[in-house]
Amino acid sequence: MQRSRRILVASHCVINQNAVVGGEARSPGIMKAAVDWADEQGFGIFQLPCPEFTFLGPERPPMTVEEYDTPEFHAHNRHILLPAVEQLKTYQDYGYTIVGGLGIAGSPSCDPGKGVFMNDFLALADEHGVRIDFFWQIPNTAEGRFDPSDEESVFGPVSAGGRLDGVPPSGKSGTGEGGERE
Repeated sequence: MQRSRRILVASHCVINQNAVVGGEARSPGIMKAAVDWADEQGFGIFQLPCPEFTFLGPERPPMTVEEYDTPEFHAHNRHILLPAVEQLKTYQDYGYTIVGGLGIAGSPSCDPGKGVFMNDFLALADEHGVRIDFFWQIPNTAEGRFDPSDEESVFGPVSAGGRLDGVPPSGKSGTGEGGERE
């Protein structure tokens, strides 16, 4: 069988909900609808590391964007992201297409709109010439059901340098009401 040569870059917990803060998992194991969609599209899934798990461990408390927006967390992100970005660059250099990213709406780290880790990822990818232009997202609902035909699952275009282009088509910021805890 021929490989598709198309890659979707996904937040760690799309494939492993065990990394999520206690009580915040949206499924017991994987985000099945998102994984099934990627498979139907012929996308390979490139799993990013979980910055919160590797920074604070599995029993960490829920935290906000502001609590993660520290020099130490940014340095940690760059450290764990460098091997991933280098691998994505190799894929790209060999003609693979990075179709986009899949983040987690409402996450202080992986929200495509203002997640600290996602912004660090996009900045580092840009520094290495890795193009990632579009993001989908797992909606910030109890079920977190991904449906690419639903605007809540589409964040939209992102621009180079780790800057995000604004708000998803729904006009919402992609973060949870009352706080960005995950």
